[in-house]
Amino acid sequence: MSKQASIKSKEITIGGIPIPVYMMSDGEYRWSMRQASKAVGFNEGWLSDTLRTQGNALAKLRGYGFKGEIIESQGQGFIESNLIPTEDFMAMIMYAAVIGMRKPAITLLAAALHETFERRADHAFGIIRDEDEYIQKFEFRYASIMLNKDLRSAIGAWIEANQDSLQEYIKQYSIKGGQRGIYASALGKIYQHLFGMPKKSINQILDVKSYETPKDNLHVTQLQRIAQIEDLAAKYISRKGLNPIEAIDAATEALMIDVEEPRLGDRITPQDVHQVLGAKQSAKQKLKVSPPDRK
Repeated sequence: MSKQASIKSKEITIGGIPIPVYMMSDGEYRWSMRQASKAVGFNEGWLSDTLRTQGNALAKLRGYGFKGEIIESQGQGFIESNLIPTEDFMAMIMYAAVIGMRKPAITLLAAALHETFERRADHAFGIIRDEDEYIQKFEFRYASIMLNKDLRSAIGAWIEANQDSLQEYIKQYSIKGGQRGIYASALGKIYQHLFGMPKKSINQILDVKSYETPKDNLHVTQLQRIAQIEDLAAKYISRKGLNPIEAIDAATEALMIDVEEPRLGDRITPQDVHQVLGAKQSAKQKLKVSPPDRK
């Protein structure tokens, strides 16, 4: 374990958890051991305990590339934090997702991979998005995946507990696909409450492929509303025993959701960028050629 005094720090949010990120004098980024442990779904002292006990967990962690090269960040006369490199943070996420099956780690991987694919596709098609939108979409996508899992879990438990009346439920709400269609129908009900239309119509307005999931393209504020409905509906199913459709109806009413037009996440085309740059350049030229005011 080495010490380094010249360290800059900023705070970012990953999965709703404020995490300090540190930049070393050589430009390397490092992360707090305690906050990294929390971000992947363990308690804050998990990595410290794992390193101290030198047990099976550490051996498996090293199997994912964990090196344990820790740097102490010095505060005013005391150690402010023990810092690990990004590679070790990534190894923790992999371990927590695959071995520990921690939902936060699984969701981090899914949201991060989704963003990576989206960035590559945006670059291929010449689409430029505002960086804040990427950050917001990551956070809301993370929340949506987490809550999506809770809703799926709640619906799954409800199905198991209501096998005798399941066919009646499927018939009552004209659900296609049997048990597999129950979750899809629940999500469709959320879209109906929020936008007053089915998935296909939403995608037509967003001008995306009909088979795409609207949540992948909607504006972040609308993703937030969907996540809120999913969260409350999951609670109503688990705690009140409501069926999925009843739970979504009740959640929407409780949240006082009003129907609104689907909105695509903000995108900036290369033409927009060139227009802005051109306008700025023209303004500079005018300033250069304009004679100074004479009094």
